Amino acid sequence: MRLIVRPKYGPLHRFTDYHVYKTLSLLTDGRRKGRKQMADRIGLGEGSMRTIVEYLREEGLVDVKQTGIKITKAGMDFISLLPLQVYTLEAPDISLGEHSVAVQVKGVASRVTSGMEQRDQAIKAGADGATTVIVKGDHLTVPVDFDLDQDRPETAGALRRLFDLNDGDVIIIGTSLNLQRAEEGALAAALDLL
Repeated sequence: MRLIVRPKYGPLHRFTDYHVYKTLSLLTDGRRKGRKQMADRIGLGEGSMRTIVEYLREEGLVDVKQTGIKITKAGMDFISLLPLQVYTLEAPDISLGEHSVAVQVKGVASRVTSGMEQRDQAIKAGADGATTVIVKGDHLTVPVDFDLDQDRPETAGALRRLFDLNDGDVIIIGTSLNLQRAEEGALAAALDLL
């Protein structure tokens, strides 16, 4: 799924769909925020943030006033329709590295083949790696045939406590030495499945 269209001509954006998603999610508390404040929180330059905000304003997803930027009802509806759930993993039995972030994507297991595609997307986005977990029936598996329930029951149990899992769901765990990079990688891989 593309949250923002890449320009056909001219310079490429210095931001990704992750940054657009993160911008909207920062605004879900309903408070107005300044462009610089959001750029700092997301790790972008003000020019890139200006482009994102202008795009979201044109789409009717945010309201821009001199007092700041606020998400609209359409923006809240849009972000609530994305089948994503994001958690920072701090439990040592799940965390795969220094920092790990898990993203649940509802009902997209049929789009996963070997899990390498999700790992590659996460690495392209800046993470050190990613692990894909698929819900098959009542089992958690890592493609192609690693049974998490049988071989790592403590990890499987911890993931079940975090997420409300159904058959066909996918969990992508992005890992990095930097928390933001882990989140960016996991979300990039997740958004690629939509």
